[in-house]
Amino acid sequence: MNETLLLHVGAAITVGKVTSVKGNVVTVSLSRPVCAPAESRVAISRKIAGRWRLIGYGMIQ
Repeated sequence: MNETLLLHVGAAITVGKVTSVKGNVVTVSLSRPVCAPAESRVAISRKIAGRWRLIGYGMIQ
């Protein structure tokens, strides 16, 4: 919760804060809105030791 993540959606890059986690569903509040179709893949990066590191991917619902 409240962790900052870097999200790559297609060609767009934005930062967001995790607002809720329920099972496999994570809700993120974005600093800059992104327009993408449903079921698009999103690369998720986390800041570790001062650098953004890829930690996984997800799908837009």
